[in-house]
Amino acid sequence: MILSWRRWTLSRISWAVLTICAAATIPAAETASDPPAIARPAAASDWPEDRFHVPDSQSRDLIATLLLESPQLRSSWARSQSRMERVPQARSLPEMQFRYTYFASTPETRVGPQTQGLELSQVVPWGGKRRLQAERDESLAVGATWEAADLERMLVADLKHAYFEAAYLQEALEINSEERELLRRFESIALKRYSTGEGIQQSVVKVQTEISRLDDGRTDLRRRLDAMGRRISELIGRPDAPLNLELIDLSLPEIRHERENLERIAVSDHPRVHAVEQRVEADLLWTERREREARPDFRFALGYIVVEDRDDPAGVLNPPPDNGQDVLALSVGIEIPLYRKRIRSGVAEARGSQRANEELLAAVRNRLRYDVQEALLRLDSLHERGRLYRDVIIPQAEESLASAEAAYTTNRLDFLDLLDAQRILFQSRLAYHRLMSDLWIALADLELAVGKPVPYVPGTANSRQRKTTSGSTS
Repeated sequence: MILSWRRWTLSRISWAVLTICAAATIPAAETASDPPAIARPAAASDWPEDRFHVPDSQSRDLIATLLLESPQLRSSWARSQSRMERVPQARSLPEMQFRYTYFASTPETRVGPQTQGLELSQVVPWGGKRRLQAERDESLAVGATWEAADLERMLVADLKHAYFEAAYLQEALEINSEERELLRRFESIALKRYSTGEGIQQSVVKVQTEISRLDDGRTDLRRRLDAMGRRISELIGRPDAPLNLELIDLSLPEIRHERENLERIAVSDHPRVHAVEQRVEADLLWTERREREARPDFRFALGYIVVEDRDDPAGVLNPPPDNGQDVLALSVGIEIPLYRKRIRSGVAEARGSQRANEELLAAVRNRLRYDVQEALLRLDSLHERGRLYRDVIIPQAEESLASAEAAYTTNRLDFLDLLDAQRILFQSRLAYHRLMSDLWIALADLELAVGKPVPYVPGTANSRQRKTTSGSTS
């Protein structure tokens, strides 16, 4: 009866342990559920107007596509999510250990020979070790999330750079076409005058040379615009999809800013600052965690030893009262932290990492201040020059061309002077659109440096100055 109870107990314990081991080794495909959606900060949204300047609906759609489909951005968000999965791992206890012992040479005891034994043990770290490890992993995971948010802003800034550069190239192509049309008209006038003896051949050759120059420039502008389109397609995660940009109309915005306020926002609330702050916090926790390496861990074990009945003559003739009684044992162990040099080195390493990240935080804040100041200086300069070209230089160049045409018709002006007036006008228009493109690029850089949209008032419709020729010239 005792033997059957012992076997039943042993089989139950073995079955329970084997069940636990089997459950732990089930393939992940059989137990894992569908992965959760990519985690993003609460401030993140798929609607770009909430966090970025969106000058038109076309740029809004491009930014929204980038936020959803950029492989680089999705990789960064997925990496931050995977880092968060380390937190529950750090909070859990180490794996339990099961040990089975079979005595090939059974030790004899007063109550019978010991034949086999089972032991289940658990290591329990010193209080606070798991908590500190989990909090450190959580800080690093949050930092990775802020890094993903910073990458998001950098990619949007790259997209805006390409978009505003494409806007300039579109304007340059339009100006090239208008200038070429005007020069064709001048060519017909020069040929007519040359055929009647009123003009010279040099005027015809000069205007034809200018047309050839524009043809060459048009080829280069188309190549550059195509390259900008491919760059935008690559940024939004659709490198193989054709991108047909609609005509981009950039106005002259009125920037509203307070330098001190923008700098304060940048150094306190920028995603890059938050990311490094989380590293510093993680190092503080890691230093405390490494200091606790000097505290011991504990080991608790439950053992069960199977003891058979005595079969020796003395045991058979006069069995002891607890003959064949199995043994249930409880044991407690302690891991003694003797190697203090290792512990001191670990603490020094954590503190060194903390100092390095604190210096990095100061460097990041200094760089953001510089980026804000530099972008503001560029914005102010570009805005003033843009107003000068729009309100003064281009109108003056238009008047100069109209006056030159009128003088040419009355033979009071040389044909080459007429070409110079035409060239000045179109070069002024081209310079104006270059300023507009650079201004919006500077605004994107300011937004990147601040980490938030900067208030501004959209300007009036862009001064394209189309069809600048003033009537027919006979």
